[in-house]
Amino acid sequence: MWPFLDKAICNTIRSAIIPTFDQHVGQYGIKSIEFGRLTLGALPPTFQGIKVYEMKEKELVIEPVIRWASIANVIVKVKVHFFEVSVQLLDLHITMTPRVTLKPLVPSFPCFANLCVSLMEKPHIDFGFKLLGGDVMAIPGLHRFVQEKISKQIANLYHWPKHLQIPILDATSGGTKKPVGILLVKVIRAMNLLKMDLLGKSDPYVKLRLSG
Repeated sequence: MWPFLDKAICNTIRSAIIPTFDQHVGQYGIKSIEFGRLTLGALPPTFQGIKVYEMKEKELVIEPVIRWASIANVIVKVKVHFFEVSVQLLDLHITMTPRVTLKPLVPSFPCFANLCVSLMEKPHIDFGFKLLGGDVMAIPGLHRFVQEKISKQIANLYHWPKHLQIPILDATSGGTKKPVGILLVKVIRAMNLLKMDLLGKSDPYVKLRLSG
């Protein structure tokens, strides 16, 4: 199954990253940025253990320990003026303990309507990085700096109580509530927004909570 997941995940990565690449085209003499190769390798992640919590009557919380020593190979080609620069990421190693919440539990297969994923602590990430064929991570101090920067960036996005919610069942299955109306919200102004991404702009969004 992993070869199919590899292709699906890589397609998702392409769809998410290519718009960011396009934002930088035209700046600093950059003519194009594209993936030369994108694969997560033949080795799937492994589960080293799992904790299960029954927090409430209609939800289930699990915390798997995931370790992944992949042979990923990602090559990005950047064309600047008349030169082409290749950047390569390889041998990606990840250790993380995500909290996965299945809620609400419903009597329709697969018995939960939403899957929520968050991180209880910063993940450990290690990888090789080559620029023009040279090992950039061999530069003293750079390896640890990049590791901490990426781990912090991921933690800022999904560290508990922040989470990634994936809908599993639609309203017709009875797993979710049917909508009763439309709420229109217009944002007038935002100031002093922090840039949270390594690449691109701040990409602001608005989060609303409605009770009752």
